[in-house]
Amino acid sequence: MRQLVGFTVLLVSLTLIGSPTEAQDWKSGLGLGFEKMQKVWQGISKSPKMTQCKLASRKVYKGKQICVYKGANNTFLGIYNDAGGFCSNAMSCRYDPNSGKTIGSLMTAFVKAQDKMD
Repeated sequence: MRQLVGFTVLLVSLTLIGSPTEAQDWKSGLGLGFEKMQKVWQGISKSPKMTQCKLASRKVYKGKQICVYKGANNTFLGIYNDAGGFCSNAMSCRYDPNSGKTIGSLMTAFVKAQDKMD
């Protein structure tokens, strides 16, 4: 009798948890970040190289702001926020050498994106 109760509890808990394929089919939101980090921790993939980027330019346009950072070997990063938002003087960013981005191209893309919003 006791074994039957234990087996029933196990069976019910397995049906409530769901199958492993259901968990793998979920590919959005926070789960993607956890999955990527698990692969890094397990040694399946490598963590991205990072570099120190310094604030190169800032522009406010139509109530929004872009902060452009420049790092080693022409690594550029654009951060968008509200006008008057904080732009730190330096930050760690993903190393992307010679990506073809420039301060001017990021500024132009920002202005075009804001114009499309209206």
